[in-house]
Amino acid sequence: MNDVLSWLYDYCSKNDIMVQHINYLGSHAPSMAYTYPRLITFNDSWYNDDEKPFMLAHEIGHVMCGTTICYNTQNHKLSISKNECEHDANIFAIKLLKKYCAENGIHYDNAVQFAEAFAIPKKCFYLLEKV
Repeated sequence: MNDVLSWLYDYCSKNDIMVQHINYLGSHAPSMAYTYPRLITFNDSWYNDDEKPFMLAHEIGHVMCGTTICYNTQNHKLSISKNECEHDANIFAIKLLKKYCAENGIHYDNAVQFAEAFAIPKKCFYLLEKV
């Protein structure tokens, strides 16, 4: 897990994304991402260490896709639904983790093994074949 986290931190550095590590949040408090500044507030106290790579990749997805704030200034309403923002970040995260695997010669026999290796939530399994 440390290898993939190091790779993701390096990805952040190469893409001018700062990562602020917070260890005083509750164990179920979500991490957050901002597009300006390009910043991820990462909850180091998350209850399941195995989920941290997908969680970080997901937050990177918000920054890279620009889906951290879903607000339309013209009508002062959400312009993209929260579900769409999360969907886009999940797809980006899966692609990013697949890129990590490709660059590091890591292969899985099927999508479920890949998902389990990175503790991708079951609610995202339907995306695995789309990516």
